Amino acid sequence: MKSSLTWMQDYVDVDMNQDMQAFADKLTIAGIPVEQVEYWGTEVKKVKTGKILQIDKHPDADKLVVCQVDMGDEQLQIVTAATNVRVGQVVPVAVHGAHLPGGTKIKRSKLRGVLSNGMFCSAHEFGFDDSLLLPEEREGIWILPPDTPLGVDAADYLQVRDVVYEYELTANRADCFSMVGLSREFAVLSGKEARYPEISVKECDTPIDGKVKVSIDDDELCSRYTARLLLNVKIGKSPMWMQQRLRKSGVRPINNVVDATNYTMIELGIPLHAYDYDKVAGHHLIARRAKANEAMKTLDDVDRTLTDNMLVIADEEKACCIAGIMGGMDSEVTDQTTTVILECASFKGSNIRHTGRMLGLRSEASGRFERGLDSDSCINSIDRCAQLLQEMGACDVAKGVVDVYPKPQATTRIAFTAAQVNKFLGTEITEADMVHILETLQFGIEKDGNTLTAVVPSYRGDCTEMPDIAEEVARVYGYENIPSTRPAAPISKGEAGFHHDVGEKISSILSSSGLNETVTFSFMHPDQLKKLLFKDGDAVYNAVPILNPITEDFPLMRTTLIPTLMDVLVRNQAVKNPSVGIYEIAPVYRPKQLPLTELPEQEFYVTGLLYGQRTAAEWPAKAENYDFYDVKGLVEAVLQGLGIQADLEVSDWAPLHPGKAARYVKDGKVLCDFGELHPKAVDNYDVAGPVYVFEMHMDAILPLVNLLPDYHKVAKFPASSRDLAFLAPLATTNADIVDVIKEDGGENLEAVHLFDMYTGKQVPQGYKSLAYSLVFRSEEGTLTDADIQAPVDAIVKDLKEKFGCELR
Repeated sequence: MKSSLTWMQDYVDVDMNQDMQAFADKLTIAGIPVEQVEYWGTEVKKVKTGKILQIDKHPDADKLVVCQVDMGDEQLQIVTAATNVRVGQVVPVAVHGAHLPGGTKIKRSKLRGVLSNGMFCSAHEFGFDDSLLLPEEREGIWILPPDTPLGVDAADYLQVRDVVYEYELTANRADCFSMVGLSREFAVLSGKEARYPEISVKECDTPIDGKVKVSIDDDELCSRYTARLLLNVKIGKSPMWMQQRLRKSGVRPINNVVDATNYTMIELGIPLHAYDYDKVAGHHLIARRAKANEAMKTLDDVDRTLTDNMLVIADEEKACCIAGIMGGMDSEVTDQTTTVILECASFKGSNIRHTGRMLGLRSEASGRFERGLDSDSCINSIDRCAQLLQEMGACDVAKGVVDVYPKPQATTRIAFTAAQVNKFLGTEITEADMVHILETLQFGIEKDGNTLTAVVPSYRGDCTEMPDIAEEVARVYGYENIPSTRPAAPISKGEAGFHHDVGEKISSILSSSGLNETVTFSFMHPDQLKKLLFKDGDAVYNAVPILNPITEDFPLMRTTLIPTLMDVLVRNQAVKNPSVGIYEIAPVYRPKQLPLTELPEQEFYVTGLLYGQRTAAEWPAKAENYDFYDVKGLVEAVLQGLGIQADLEVSDWAPLHPGKAARYVKDGKVLCDFGELHPKAVDNYDVAGPVYVFEMHMDAILPLVNLLPDYHKVAKFPASSRDLAFLAPLATTNADIVDVIKEDGGENLEAVHLFDMYTGKQVPQGYKSLAYSLVFRSEEGTLTDADIQAPVDAIVKDLKEKFGCELR
């Protein structure tokens, strides 16, 4: 939102000689944040208005002409290369000694031998860019209205010299998205009285009844709809003063009808829209939900496909406008329009916001509707717009207003006492001062003993309870005037929770292992799951849908972190990064049921990815790539660092290569899946080379974590070891054999390790050779061979009986 302080003078007396930055700071402290102060026209000097009397060809240059210009009190000769100048035009003339933006100085000089006493100016010389100019104003000299007085300061006449505030308003202050709304704040902070435009319409004898019909089919999305009929419309340019005010507000002038609607929106804060009466079928406007896949072309010449969650204004045949956002081409006001239906309505802000995001479309109007507008102000706004057009001589106004208002806005009343407000703020503001502040802000005040009741203006939808009243009092009283006090509540030191400590421990292990932590979006697309080979019906597809996704690529909350890490890998490969080692610790979201009736379950995952080179080629060493054992080592390092011992099993997790996938399991719960990503999944992402991933489940890991290591006395007696090699059927797993060894090894078995696995010519077909190192130790004395042999014999016997394993 921008406001011209020259325009603001219409509503409140602004001291234009004061320090404008200081007053902007005062507004900011009072809750009306001024983001930027713009000083317009300060560099423009000695630019006057002149009328072209004669144009002659330059005697020595084909592209130059010599103009004789009436400056009011004198006649000057100007040489120009502009191609759009004509006799009788009034133009801005920078005379000898003039200054223009950017430090340009104009001097009397000869151009190819002919004296020029200055130069003609384009709109760009006054600081306007193309986005704020009419098409014919973007090239060549700025042609001014024919009734422009001659010899006057062009910058003053064109209202270029000004101070413009640009605001960064909070969403709750919808009332300040207008000049009138801001004038209330200017008045209360400067001690002045605000003035408001006197609105009156001179209606003609032709009634609107029977000529325009309005209906609301969905009063949840449209609470009020008003319309006026404008007759004998003459489309043309709006007055220069209106154009300039719109430009300073960041809005490009178009024509008088559109400019009047935009001017009223900026002045009063309520958007309006104009329809060509003859293009509205049945002269009947209907506020309804769009039909599924309904199509319409908007004013930006883009074909839009709508959904049944969007509100449109339609006639009896078609959608004419996306409500609160943008009109349609089929009902556009053009130069041939002679009759206009003027609309002012109130729409549900959240629906306008949702529609704008779904369509990727935003406008000055939608930005206001999104914040929630005052339904009670619709009549004032539509009358003000009609009044402006009438004063321009652009139309006649039919008698009457069509007004559909099924559920009038209720008046909010807030009871409070001065003591309550002072206790809330920690102040000693008198009741009289509070009443004065609130009345200046247009709140009605009713008094009953010590109890005050604030009658909230209809445009202050942000005020609903006593703390809101206290905030109004505090911001005008001045936060800097409220003494600082120490909070009475006891303050305790915050401490990190166990979950956080475990996350930090895991992060430290992975980072020290050379991986980089990433932070990615918490969203995904179901196609990403298909690319990773998850089968239809897998639990990962049971995801929370997002009502207003930031993009169509992310319609769901994620149920696994692999897709987003793969996206990171793809971007790294695109920039030729030969090595990627990343991880993320983040939540996934699983709904208990769909549609949602309660918050989804949130579980933290630790997911990592390895790709490319483990070490770069550097003489005399060769480059080495990551392999399965790197990802396995990372997982084991994390589990060991958390004090967890778990069993290793073959994993059947869908994204992994069937022959290169494993998982750690404890008490029947999967702690982590890891391995090489399935080659088909890698191809689906167009990645060259193998990718290794792991995904840990924090909910399963947390109960097993022991961050304090177990204490064991240093052994007094030496250990004895025994190596055993078995021929085991191929179907027998390492975990099966280790379980038997631990069960039969007795209390003196300290450790067991698999140190070799072999299949080849010396091993019978259908078998594999597995070699284990067993470590025995006793706390009571040194073990003898006889002490060790008994458990070894039991192990050999059990493995043969249970799995058919033979000792080699």
